[in-house]
Amino acid sequence: MKTFNTTLKALGAAVLLGSVSLLAAAPASAQTLSDVLAKVRQDANQMSTEDQARLKQFQADTASQAASMATARNALAAAEGRARTLSAEFDANEAALGALEAQVSTLAGDFQEMLGQFRSAAGATMPEIANSVANFDYKDRVAGIAEIAEARVLPNRGQLERLPKAMLQEMIAQSEVKTFTAVVNGIGPDGSNAEAELIRVGVFTAATVDGRKFVEVRKGEGSETFLQVFARQPSGNYASSIGSLVNAGEGAVVKAPVDPSKGNLFGILGDLPTFQDRLRHGGEVGYTIIVIAVIGILLGLYKMFMLFTQGAAMRNTAKTRQAGTSNPLARVLEVYESNRSRDIETLELKLDEQILKESPKIEWGLDIIKVFAAVSPLLGLLGTVVGMIITFTAITIYGAGDPKLMADGISTALVTTVQGLISAIPLVLIHAVASSMARSNQQILDEQAAGLVAEKMESLHGARA
Repeated sequence: MKTFNTTLKALGAAVLLGSVSLLAAAPASAQTLSDVLAKVRQDANQMSTEDQARLKQFQADTASQAASMATARNALAAAEGRARTLSAEFDANEAALGALEAQVSTLAGDFQEMLGQFRSAAGATMPEIANSVANFDYKDRVAGIAEIAEARVLPNRGQLERLPKAMLQEMIAQSEVKTFTAVVNGIGPDGSNAEAELIRVGVFTAATVDGRKFVEVRKGEGSETFLQVFARQPSGNYASSIGSLVNAGEGAVVKAPVDPSKGNLFGILGDLPTFQDRLRHGGEVGYTIIVIAVIGILLGLYKMFMLFTQGAAMRNTAKTRQAGTSNPLARVLEVYESNRSRDIETLELKLDEQILKESPKIEWGLDIIKVFAAVSPLLGLLGTVVGMIITFTAITIYGAGDPKLMADGISTALVTTVQGLISAIPLVLIHAVASSMARSNQQILDEQAAGLVAEKMESLHGARA
């Protein structure tokens, strides 16, 4: 019997473990099958109670969501009704506005046509006024005209008078020379914007009073304009003209630069290459020509000065017949005095020997100047060939579509050619003058030596007679 009870307990435990609703095994305190059955019933009742609670909660949530949905639908219906009302009101207002505009057009009559002409004239005039230097002197003109031109309501008489007043003011500004203050881009020490005092000549030219830098009107975003310093200023004579204008007294008449294109010509003048740019275009060949020209000209001038002073000293010695070592003729006379007692042939040979010694000193440097005068145009020709090589290389790589790509090579060719000619011309002239002066000094030596020999022969013939 005891074994049978044990077997029933084991079977009851297996049934409980296989059930879906009961997962826990019978407690250790359950000793009989009745206890197990009671426990199972208790758990089943507890789970049934929990299920009922969950069901009630779900039903309550469903009712709440249905109520929220109904509220949202009611709000949507109310919004749609309000939208239909507003749409109908908007359509009615549009119709009323169209009727009022038609009525305004009818009542305006010629005034409406005049307003159209005003807007047309404003559209054609505003760009000219906006791009004028005087616009930064007489401010807020463009904004006032644009406000009227873009308005949908009819302007009054005072507003319509802004355009003719602005045009008349622009015409008066064309004849004015005055100073004003405005913000200029790039005027600061670090290239920043700063306020500066400017002087304008009509509506064509404007420049700073202190730095004398020319400014131009540039377009910004949209229709806005601003003053900008030229990246490269025109040459110095224009700045000096502005300086004269700034320093001129009232009623004085001075020359002032005027750019009728309102900045375009000054921009072109600023882009023109300067003397330093020309030298840089010559490259290494150009710098070599310059060095040769400077050395040759300095040497030529020095040689001309020495020959001039030497010739003056020799002419003075020819008058005084004072022997010495101060100049070639004095040294020739010194040789004559030293060999005066010798025979004619020996004396003549001694004088010729001294003249041969003095000739290289007189002609020293002339050959160097001559070589420099001959080498300079050859170097210019070399620069021309180098420039042509650069040009054809650019054509080979980039094609001939853009002339700017060939400009560097052509500029090198032309600049070196000019430099070679400019260097050779003064060197040739200096060499010619210096050679003439050297021949003149040489001739003085020959004449004086021949005169000394002649005097010696006359003295010998007189003694024999």
